[in-house]
Amino acid sequence: FRTFSDESVTTEWLHSVPRLITDNESSIQEECENLFLELVLDRVSRAGPACAPKKGSVSPESYLTTKSLEGELELLFPGGILILLKGICDGEVTPWVKKLCTSLGKKKRLKPKIAAALQNIIRTSESIWLSHSMPIEKWTAPAGAWFLLSEVSVYLSKAVEWEFLHHHWQLLDKPGSKGKLQSPLLQGNANEDGEGVESNSVAWAGDRVFLLQTISNVSMELPAEPAADLAHNLLKRVEKFNMHSTEVNAHVKALRTLCKVKSLNPEEADQLVMRWGQQLLSKAHEILEKYISDDKEANNNNSFFTPPRSGSRKGKQAARASRLLSKTVTAVYTVGSLVVVCPAADVSSIVPLLYTVVTSGNSDPKLNKLPGPKVSLKQTAPLYIQAWLTLGKICLADGKLAKSYIPLFVQELEKSDCAALRNNLVVMMADFCVRYTALVDCYIAKITKCLRDPCELVRRQTFILLSRLLQRDYVKWRGVLFLRFLLCLVDDSEKIRQLADFLFGNILKAKAPLLAYNSFIEAIYVLNDCHAHNGHNDSKNSRTESRLFSIRGNDERSRTKRMRIYVCLLKQMAPEHLLATFAKLCAEILAAASDGMLNIDDITGQSVLQDAFQILACKEIRVSSHRGAASDSAEVEEDGDSSASAAAAKGKAITQAVRKGLIQNTIPIFIELKRLLENNNSPLTGSLMECLRVLLKDYKNEIDDMLVADKQLQKELIYDIQKYESAKARTTAAEAVAGMQNQ
Repeated sequence: FRTFSDESVTTEWLHSVPRLITDNESSIQEECENLFLELVLDRVSRAGPACAPKKGSVSPESYLTTKSLEGELELLFPGGILILLKGICDGEVTPWVKKLCTSLGKKKRLKPKIAAALQNIIRTSESIWLSHSMPIEKWTAPAGAWFLLSEVSVYLSKAVEWEFLHHHWQLLDKPGSKGKLQSPLLQGNANEDGEGVESNSVAWAGDRVFLLQTISNVSMELPAEPAADLAHNLLKRVEKFNMHSTEVNAHVKALRTLCKVKSLNPEEADQLVMRWGQQLLSKAHEILEKYISDDKEANNNNSFFTPPRSGSRKGKQAARASRLLSKTVTAVYTVGSLVVVCPAADVSSIVPLLYTVVTSGNSDPKLNKLPGPKVSLKQTAPLYIQAWLTLGKICLADGKLAKSYIPLFVQELEKSDCAALRNNLVVMMADFCVRYTALVDCYIAKITKCLRDPCELVRRQTFILLSRLLQRDYVKWRGVLFLRFLLCLVDDSEKIRQLADFLFGNILKAKAPLLAYNSFIEAIYVLNDCHAHNGHNDSKNSRTESRLFSIRGNDERSRTKRMRIYVCLLKQMAPEHLLATFAKLCAEILAAASDGMLNIDDITGQSVLQDAFQILACKEIRVSSHRGAASDSAEVEEDGDSSASAAAAKGKAITQAVRKGLIQNTIPIFIELKRLLENNNSPLTGSLMECLRVLLKDYKNEIDDMLVADKQLQKELIYDIQKYESAKARTTAAEAVAGMQNQ
């Protein structure tokens, strides 16, 4: 990447290196910072003054293509700078870029020239656009330029010019800024056929958001009068409730920041924020109330509806309803944004209206205990989702309200058929768990059901949020939580499988090293949905949930999935726990089957027994007699101490003694179980013999010592194994011949 600035190389580097800022090793974090500073920020900083080309130097507007404009700007800023800026605003890269900028800023390693260079890039892009006689309202800056400026300006407030910000705010804040054309430098999939470049109004919204963040960051440096005018304009714009949701938060936060930095004292700032906050809440209340009232008048069944795109309602009435719905959705979202920056705001008049929306069409008698008007209304997707989101933010600010409404959130999470809403609800429940841990603890089992959600995004979001809560000890690894997390190891999504592998193989191994050992036997029963294990509840709800979090079946696919989970758990265990797990498998599954406690006629009981045979025969559960001595010998070499050598020898002797005792207790169980399976003509006999064959091979010395006193048993075992192997060989040969004949 340092010497070859190809787009593919840049993309790979940005997706690989910046994320190392979160590595546990401080030396790796420092090297990551150094590389980002050298290969990204310094490279952008070297973007010197560039002169816009003369007017008419290229084709007319109607013949402009993406490549021609990109090529012209790249000539002025060579070295892949535009590709680099575009890459850092990728959704998977931005979190690490933010962390890096924050870390470098706190260490005062950010230089003013990076802010100056970014301003220069934006100005030059605008000049090139104007040089082609193109309308200024159709221009957008190069992707990533405003984003990076918003991040570095936190620590370089004096390096950003107010005239520059003021000019572009006036440009981007115009009503016509959502033009029909957009700079091809932002949209990689724009039209290249000479018919112009299609616009995306969200791009303008994104630029406005980053510009507002930059203004907030440098607000201390703004002159008093322009700052007051800007705050007034921001408030007027918010009151129109016609912005994209991504802009609302930026406007509200910028308003709060301007009030705080330009007030004489904190008390005055709080009063200013409260004053315009209540003004916004009052107007939002009027809009939401009007929408509910109009809808009740227009529908005999008092239900919300989404205005159809075509058909029954046309003309002015349909357009008016659509505009009112859009305005109402933005108003509801604005209330949530306001509550976040001003938790003390009085929302008592808004809550009943939100309750009316979120309980639409719900006939549950339990909800009648909650305060609010009892109106049955159907869902209007955008408004319905935003109402839940805003109500969640209000509950985060009001503990008394949260106590009443959290059960409602859980109920909606279980019944909602909208993936976007379920995703938002999971995020809300995670926030509630941090703020109101005791209130949410009893609902954790219901939240974990989202780990089996049909939508991959919801499953991944649930896994990530619960993992963070577990690492921060807001949630404990108890009950069904650990067992339900196991299913993520074999999720259909590769991303979720990778996250689960990291959680179990790294984080959990260090945080709870005994968890895999303590839960192993129960995991076998749960994954097979077998209820012959103590602790299972046969209630209807429990049985339904256990089926959801199991991998039932004796087919190859199900067995492979279960085995992958078992192997992952075995890899986390120390040698002594592997030996103990071996003993528990024999005592709690094999012995239970031979004693009749485990019903081997039941399909789930057969699956449990077959899994036990496979686990006992797998290489991950084996403990070599030299395995413990290897690490001990390393210590001996380092210390050179005779006492350490004696300890190593003692450890080896103990391991061998445990192995011998283990086999002496295991072989009789196998023999008894073998007789039982043969008498029942069970299909599991083959699995038992295969497992026994592996044990006779891996524990040959221990078994020979045990069978010295019982020659007859030794002969019987050898005969049975030879008989099984010959039968297996004949079956394999027959299958091979049949396969050749079919060809």
